[in-house]
Amino acid sequence: MEGLKNMMEEAVEYQLNKILPTMPNVCSCEKCRLDMASFALNRLTPQYVRTDTGALFQKLNNSSQQAEVEVMTTVMNAINIISAHPKHDT
Repeated sequence: MEGLKNMMEEAVEYQLNKILPTMPNVCSCEKCRLDMASFALNRLTPQYVRTDTGALFQKLNNSSQQAEVEVMTTVMNAINIISAHPKHDT
């Protein structure tokens, strides 16, 4: 639906961009990254906004240490599971 944005997508992408470069033995091709992101997003509570004000408010909420740790833990789990079972030949 146009005009809606799930702010959790940005949080997951940020963590993937931060964590994957530290893991050179993990495939970070587009297919694996999308699998990792979708795995994580399906386990996190969506945070939809429709305005810039809503996006700013949600970013502030997501900047808490607890929220960041939850996203980071979920993304790490996604990386571990997807990298152990990639959907392509290694």
